[in-house]
Order: sequence, then C-alpha cells, then structure tokens
Amino acid sequence: MSSFSSEQQRVVLTVLHTASNLMSLHRTLLKPHGITPGQFNILRILRGQKGKPIALRDITSRMIDPNSNTSRLVDKLLTKGLLERTSCPDDRRRIDIVLTSEGERTICHLSGLMEASLSSLEAVWAPNEAAQVSDLLDRWNETQNL
Repeated sequence: MSSFSSEQQRVVLTVLHTASNLMSLHRTLLKPHGITPGQFNILRILRGQKGKPIALRDITSRMIDPNSNTSRLVDKLLTKGLLERTSCPDDRRRIDIVLTSEGERTICHLSGLMEASLSSLEAVWAPNEAAQVSDLLDRWNETQNL
C-alpha cells in the first residue's frame, strides 16, 4: 500500500508485516529441530532463570504471546526431555519448571542459530538506531494494556 491515512497507521502496518516476517523466519529456523516459536520462548525464559525454578504462571506472564497455551507447550517440552517439573517445597500447589541439561544445550544451540540469522539487521540499523526503535516500540507497548 503506497498511501496511508497517517504515519501512525503506516508504522502499525509495518510492525505487523515485520512481526509476520520474523515469525515465519523463526518457524523456518526452529522446525528442523522440532521446536515451535512458543516452545523456544519458554526455553529462553527458563535460560534467563539461570537454573532457578519458575512457576508455570510466571512463565505465562513473560510469554511474548500472552494467549499461548503455556501448559501445553511445557508438556511438549517435558516429553522431549528439555524441562523438568517439580513440586515447590514451600507450596505444594505450585509446580516449578527448570531446564534439563539437554534443554540448556538445545536453547544454546537454537539461540546461536537465531543470532546468526538476525545478524543481517546489523547492516540495516546501527546500534543506536536499533536502540531508538526498541525504545519507541517499548513506549508504544506500555500504552497498550491489552
């Protein structure tokens, strides 16, 4: 589309188009490894825990797509041996999730593939430009209490 009713409309459509392209790229990179973008997101969240257990509800709150069926995604990762589920010693109703050593290896490998794939962005945006875009999008996201 070459004409937009406003620059704000243009940026929204550009963000949607870019998100679709990135998701397609993620699916393509992850599919040969039997991992979906949602599962990859969970593995990244758990890697960020640095070995500390996290409750399922806390994983859900950190998901990129808040509508993800986190419980189902975790079950699939458990079946693959990438996660471990344990009862919290302080609250028996709480189930904690941690990465297994195989999960650690998998997320490290897949993250390397993602970083290599996204390195092409370095030719598009200088670091200060990328930071500015991130800041602007963060500012927008803060106003979108969906």
